[in-house]
Amino acid sequence: MRWAAKKVYRIIGNAYWKIFGGFALSLIWFALGIALILSVFGLALGIKCLRIGVFVFKPFGKQSVVAFDRPLADALWAVTLGIPLGLIAVIGALTSLLGLVTAPLSLQWIKVARASVFPFSTYVR
Repeated sequence: MRWAAKKVYRIIGNAYWKIFGGFALSLIWFALGIALILSVFGLALGIKCLRIGVFVFKPFGKQSVVAFDRPLADALWAVTLGIPLGLIAVIGALTSLLGLVTAPLSLQWIKVARASVFPFSTYVR
């Protein structure tokens, strides 16, 4: 019974997430991933962006761990695209705190913000 309740909460949470901004942010990640895959040097980066895009599409029920094992790649990403993507997620967290229904989404936005700034050291379970 407990497992079924968690699954229902995960489905409802992911549905709310997609409605209140998660779908748009995941589209940005998918577009970045495809653009990097089509470039000459970005195959590995593009695959990681697509993995983060899947995580951003359905974050409920998943845990992200930042290990900081690729500091150079994360630093280059943070300077170029990580900070703007992280700011989008932080703004989403702050706006979700304004509504009673969307307040639980703020924790997911923070989880996504951390993965947006440090995607190459983020592992999703």
